[in-house]
Amino acid sequence: MKALVLGGTGLLGSHLVPKLLARGYDVSVLSRNSAALSELESRGVKGILGDLLDSDAFIPSLTPHDVVVSIAMPIEFGRMSQKKFEMVSERTTKFTRSALDIGYKLKCPIIFTLGTSYMTGPGEVADETWPIERFGLTLAGIDAERLIHEAGAEGHPIIQMIPGQIYGPGGMFLKMYNMLKSGKFGVVGKGDNHIPRIHVEDCAEAYALAIDKLPINESFIIADDTPCTTREFTEFMASCAGISKIRNIPKIIARIIMGKLLLDTMGIDCIVSNAKLKDVLGWELKYPSYREGLPAAIQALEHLSSS
Repeated sequence: MKALVLGGTGLLGSHLVPKLLARGYDVSVLSRNSAALSELESRGVKGILGDLLDSDAFIPSLTPHDVVVSIAMPIEFGRMSQKKFEMVSERTTKFTRSALDIGYKLKCPIIFTLGTSYMTGPGEVADETWPIERFGLTLAGIDAERLIHEAGAEGHPIIQMIPGQIYGPGGMFLKMYNMLKSGKFGVVGKGDNHIPRIHVEDCAEAYALAIDKLPINESFIIADDTPCTTREFTEFMASCAGISKIRNIPKIIARIIMGKLLLDTMGIDCIVSNAKLKDVLGWELKYPSYREGLPAAIQALEHLSSS
């Protein structure tokens, strides 16, 4: 079976690609990063140098694949002007449109990535039947989500993966970790909101299972078993890093520093269910909570920084 991974050189891709190779897949990775592709090619991956913002340059030369996996994530983390936000929104929509064009060209299923942007109240748990509620930086995905739903309604084979905040040795988690260590990151307000979390290793396994079984027209929330508040997650991350005290940032100050879009994103408050992923795909967690996952992630970060 041949899998084409879009965005396979990032945090999630660096864990997913080895899993697919171990399963015996023929794996191709599309990326703008020629150095990263060269390293992957040394491990048996077919590298495709290309940019999803200019898909016409490489789509005609694509060879047949059995599935396209879209994990390229153009959304940025940080203070964002309205002009920059509009640019990110356009990039997000273009990434999705390009993934669809690739799937149409190859006549194969596409696995898309959305985010666990829900809003639950006391005692409520969101599952895949809940509508996604977009606010803050997640507003950048409105048009992309519409394109995905339209393609599915028109009969193209689509699978939607909906991970929580992915943490592990790299990506946005690395930025958060470095800011925490430097004293620039802390808990905003009370920090009593719940954001679904998932260790990158468990997230990659969920994607690998979806590629194995190709459950067309299904969607799957990817989150660990243990809901936690922003304060609980951040304080435990600090303790794992040997930091005894973290900053408490009033919301009014955070808005000045971060801007409204990022502040709204960090204020997502939802608890989700991973039952469907377990029941349908047989997913099992290596890290059922942040208390197991964070020490492993930070240990891997420290190893990378010392090597």
